[in-house]
Amino acid sequence: MAVRNLHSYMSEIMKKERILEFDMAKGVFILLMVLFHLGLFNTTYPFLCQIIYSFLMLGFMLISGYLFSVNKEPRQFMKGLYGIVVPYCVFEIVYLLGVGVLGESLGSSNTFDGGVLALLGKVAFSPSGTFWYLHTMAICLTVYYLVNRYVVKGLSGILISAVILYVLSIAIAGLSWGDVINFIIGFLFRYANWEINEKLKSPVSILCFVLICVFANDISRDSVVSIGLAFTSLGFIFDLKERIPKCLSNFIAYIGRNSFAIFLFSSFFTVFTKFYAPLFAFDGSAILWTIFSLSLVVSLCLFSAMLFDRLSLSRIIAGKNMYSSYKPMAKD
Repeated sequence: MAVRNLHSYMSEIMKKERILEFDMAKGVFILLMVLFHLGLFNTTYPFLCQIIYSFLMLGFMLISGYLFSVNKEPRQFMKGLYGIVVPYCVFEIVYLLGVGVLGESLGSSNTFDGGVLALLGKVAFSPSGTFWYLHTMAICLTVYYLVNRYVVKGLSGILISAVILYVLSIAIAGLSWGDVINFIIGFLFRYANWEINEKLKSPVSILCFVLICVFANDISRDSVVSIGLAFTSLGFIFDLKERIPKCLSNFIAYIGRNSFAIFLFSSFFTVFTKFYAPLFAFDGSAILWTIFSLSLVVSLCLFSAMLFDRLSLSRIIAGKNMYSSYKPMAKD
């Protein structure tokens, strides 16, 4: 009975709080991801981009692990997994073929010049571009779900899943143990009923974030510092909900609800932003170019998601619509 009540309580937490807090976090993180991949911004502000890179995906992975319900029925789980694996395969293949044909002319840092087997190998074991996140998420969620449902539940299930994922991280080049850990932390927080949207929330989070950036010797994604940055950034975003106009929090949450679509499409648009950079040569700070490019890329991603929905491609690729319309969840 206690376990059943705990699950019900967690479900209520997800229903009530996710939109205004977790979606806000996803909204901020996806905007930072696009920002990081804007070439001119990256070269103009390398240290800032280093900071963003160190904690950005860690925050995403922690949230994904925390929000994942391991108590789904197999059919429901497979439906969710379909919405991760199929979009990953489709967009990764298109991306690899694109950089294979146009990578050099577009100045892409990723290249591909192999055949069909090499392509399948990349998709299965060594993803390129931002799509590695979906690859890692699909493996982590699948292992944890199978262990919890068919082997052992609870904390033991999480520990066994961690061992299996560690072994897989050795065998699979595209699966990093450093990334897996963040999903596991999310699993642990959910299992412990530790409400991260409440526990991490603090007005001093931003101060802690700044102090870490100033005094840390190693700011990289594989360092302990990155975990501190991820936690403090989440604490700041969760606290931000209470301190900004509701219309702004609603807009950020709207972006967050569309973070999956922005994640899928952004790689195909950010690469072209460099071509109009000369038009902004008068702005040595590159701030105007960055604002324009960020707005343009996000808008194109949202339009692409709406187009895919209209053509019913979203249902085929993701099993559901990709675009989420603007629906204010909090009133002034």
